[in-house]
Amino acid sequence: MDPITELTEKLTNPTISVDNKLIEICQRTHQLIEGADRISLWSFSQGLNKITSLLSFDTNSGQFTSGQELSRDDYTEYFDAIIKNEVINAPRARDHVFTQCFNESYFEPLKIYSLLDFILHNDFKPMGIICCEGVGKVKYWSGENIETLKRIANISSCCFQQGT
Repeated sequence: MDPITELTEKLTNPTISVDNKLIEICQRTHQLIEGADRISLWSFSQGLNKITSLLSFDTNSGQFTSGQELSRDDYTEYFDAIIKNEVINAPRARDHVFTQCFNESYFEPLKIYSLLDFILHNDFKPMGIICCEGVGKVKYWSGENIETLKRIANISSCCFQQGT
């Protein structure tokens, strides 16, 4: 069975907890998106003024974290771009017009150089973000990477609809 089908089965299984589904999304994304050293799932606040990390997976350390919040007031360019465009492909994230706002507070401390984000929807409304980050090096994301992340985001949105 291919990894996308396996992910779909796990995310639609009512006996698997939401936390375990989030872990599965992060681990499967790491498996499918080459160069994704950190994978994060974020949830928008009502009004789209803030995102909160539901889960971040650092593949180099194997650690999971959650709870970080980012405000639209602090990262206006990014929020406006991800909501409007649904995807941000920033291989050189520190120089990218929509993501350079993260340099001091987020990219530098975590050694992030590349970013590939896709929005999660519920009834065509933005509800979250799936984020792939390249750590320690620049990663040029392929068209296949973008299409795969889009498929993962579409599948993962059902998990968010179930109450994350």
